[in-house]
Amino acid sequence: MLFTLPGTPVFSYGDEIGLQAAALPGQPVEAPVMLWNESSLPQSGSVSINMTVKGQHDDPGSLLSLFRRLSDQRGKERSLLHGDFHPLPSSSGLFSYIRHWDQNERFLVVLNFGDMGLTARLGASDLPSIPSLPGKADLLLSTQSGREEGASLELENLKLDPHEGLLLRFPYVA
Repeated sequence: MLFTLPGTPVFSYGDEIGLQAAALPGQPVEAPVMLWNESSLPQSGSVSINMTVKGQHDDPGSLLSLFRRLSDQRGKERSLLHGDFHPLPSSSGLFSYIRHWDQNERFLVVLNFGDMGLTARLGASDLPSIPSLPGKADLLLSTQSGREEGASLELENLKLDPHEGLLLRFPYVA
């Protein structure tokens, strides 16, 4: 969400790998140690190699890869970097909005903050200040694995898994 909102995204140390504050031996809870590779792992065995930067580096489904791809999109897409922000009406547990800039591609962000799967019913908006939504948009990124990137998704009946976020794009139409 932070990469797609207006303003400067601010993250905590270790967010890019999902580092959680934990009571590691010799470390205060407020300042967890970055898990760069296997040598950074605590001897307790409670942390796996998948939780290290090295372990996530080449995994396209890792949080680190998602973080990098979102950062890259924000840096090269004017709509995400400078664009206008328009929240869309949505049901409880869902948050969706459009980012657009001039005649560049538009981006639709749909977030499910709930513990259960939800369906977003995003149709054409009749509000003059909000760009109208098409019937379908292309999936750019999902926080869940198993979705085919580039797939065209129906916006009127968009199903999201628990805690899933989608970044979709659609073209500017004059």
